[in-house]
Amino acid sequence: MKKLYSALLAFLLLASFPALAQKGLYFGIAGTAQSTWITNQNNYGLSEMDEQTTFGGAANLNIGFDFTNHLGIKVEVGYGKFGQKYTDTKDSNTFDRDIKLNYLTIPIMFKYRIGGPIIKFYIAVGPQFNMLMAAKQTYNKNGLPYMDDVDDTITGSTFKVGKEEIKERFSSMDVFARMDLGLDVTLVKHLMIEFGIKFGYGLMDINASDYRLKDHSGAYHPSHNVFGGLTLGLNYRL
Repeated sequence: MKKLYSALLAFLLLASFPALAQKGLYFGIAGTAQSTWITNQNNYGLSEMDEQTTFGGAANLNIGFDFTNHLGIKVEVGYGKFGQKYTDTKDSNTFDRDIKLNYLTIPIMFKYRIGGPIIKFYIAVGPQFNMLMAAKQTYNKNGLPYMDDVDDTITGSTFKVGKEEIKERFSSMDVFARMDLGLDVTLVKHLMIEFGIKFGYGLMDINASDYRLKDHSGAYHPSHNVFGGLTLGLNYRL
């Protein structure tokens, strides 16, 4: 027990020391395990389905610059998997739908840090730009592809609701409001790990204009990407 108290005391002392000069350029890599959601599902006029917990992942390269010991900016370039899973049972039929949206992600984050020379707490906020690379779905009825036709009331045509490749049904870009919270831990000189949580809310309607169809209630509601996740990164400071 005394060893535990000693370790805790040492941790608190390190964290309370004045910050060392850590201005300048750094770069690194990071990965994120995230939970993803789509608000206001667009089921093209069909009955809404029950949402299921959906997980995705993201990875990125980053480059950052600290203007002072506390304030800096970081730019990431990465790849992220978003989407939503649904399920429903109606009239003795079971429906399952899995939407997968893959994006090129470019966040520009303003970062504020406080703490000691070893461990610093950070908060980062900024926009994240998502460029759609691929959009696919698996839409089954009783375990078989659900390929019924649906009327597009905007274009006057029909389309297969369960089509697998559906990139044309989504906007090419989304913009997130993003916030990160976490710790920067210096391992050795120039090398630090970053551990934290990320949150993001898409500000744009992800549905393409030709597919913004009214739902079963007779109204259209914009759909938005949402995510939250845990991230782990490794950075090298010049």
